[in-house]
Amino acid sequence: MTNFFKTLGANFVSLLLSLILAIFIWGVAVRDSDPEDSIQLDVPVQVIGRPAEASVSGIPDTVGVGIRGPESVINQLSREDFVAELDLTDVAPGETTVPIDVRFDNQAIELVWQVPQDTTVLIERLITREVPVQVDVEGDVARGYVMGEAFVDPGTISVSGVASRVEALAEARVTVFLDNSQQDVVVTRRPIFYDHQGNITSISSLNVSTEQVVVTVPVDQLAGFAAKPIVVNWQGDPAQGYRLLDVSVEPDSVLVTGSPELLDRLARVQTEPIDISGLRESRTMQVALDLPPGIELDEVRPVFVEIEIEPILTSSVIRKTPEIRALPEGLTVTLDVDEVRVFLFGPLDKLDSLLEDDVRVTVDLFGLDIGEHSLEPDADVFVSEIEVRSIQPPQVTVILTHTLTETEELTTTAELGATFSPEEVTGSNGGALSFLLVFLGVPALGIPAGVLTWREKRRS
Repeated sequence: MTNFFKTLGANFVSLLLSLILAIFIWGVAVRDSDPEDSIQLDVPVQVIGRPAEASVSGIPDTVGVGIRGPESVINQLSREDFVAELDLTDVAPGETTVPIDVRFDNQAIELVWQVPQDTTVLIERLITREVPVQVDVEGDVARGYVMGEAFVDPGTISVSGVASRVEALAEARVTVFLDNSQQDVVVTRRPIFYDHQGNITSISSLNVSTEQVVVTVPVDQLAGFAAKPIVVNWQGDPAQGYRLLDVSVEPDSVLVTGSPELLDRLARVQTEPIDISGLRESRTMQVALDLPPGIELDEVRPVFVEIEIEPILTSSVIRKTPEIRALPEGLTVTLDVDEVRVFLFGPLDKLDSLLEDDVRVTVDLFGLDIGEHSLEPDADVFVSEIEVRSIQPPQVTVILTHTLTETEELTTTAELGATFSPEEVTGSNGGALSFLLVFLGVPALGIPAGVLTWREKRRS
């Protein structure tokens, strides 16, 4: 019996070793036919238990995982086979580190690494507060006026966002500037937000109900004071050829005092009469005001009137004979026109008083040679404010020819005149006359008819 158990024990050990060896060999065979492989995936992070009416920051979009397993299984995996959960169900407001749990159902694979394994989240409450708007008024109203209490619309601004930033806001401010205002001031302004320490604070990423507010500053007139427009009392006409362009006054209104009844009946304040007769230029002058009885100035200030006078501009046409300049020596010039028309533009009075020598038209022949040339005449006006608009014709034809000398004229006359034989010019003066003709270049066979007449008169 003892030997039986010994034999059974020895066989059991052998059987167990054989089973282990068979499993090992099977594992090696399976591994060789389907080796291990690994893969990296980015798994989207899902948030569970996100708190309502709260802002959560610090949540990553994805988590990276490293997976290992048989190649046949790895090749079939995708990010949809995994779940990365961030559970905020029991997380209190504030800054907290929360683990990220990666889960999958396939038992043939294993998670080798995960990045990140946790994350630090900040949970803040979302609130809405009404922040009051304050108005700061700089400057003052005009004399005789009083400023009422400024008011703003809307009076508060609704601000929504994380509690820490919204609760830090103390107020919003707008500033209005008055410059001797005489009527209600209504402006639109963008408010600036301040914290409880009086520092300017940003409202970026916060939601506000309005970005602009309307501020109204009432301005009322004191009893016994009134602002009245100033009207210039002018008479006469400018000089002939000039016209009145504008009349202006500075300041254009004045603050006066008096009984309410007189002020109500007074529509405007006039200046003392201003005579503009014969004026030829603009003028600025200080004038006095013609105040009715019972009305006085609240403050004496100089009043200036500007009278703007301008000349009446018109056009005129004159005819001028062109003057020749730089005529080359030994040449004669001929123009195809006797005169040109010059179109002028300027003040009427100066055009009417224009003299003959005030306008000059010239044709410059500098550098030109014999022949026909087309040139532009040049016009000059020696009176200020008058300009030349055009010249007609815009170009003239110039013909330059050689100038004949006295000797050449005699030669030409001889060639064109009657001829006589040498016998007809013999005599006491014939030799001298023949010598003169030869000296002048006249052919020996002919002399001018005029010379013959002179000789015959000498004989008689």
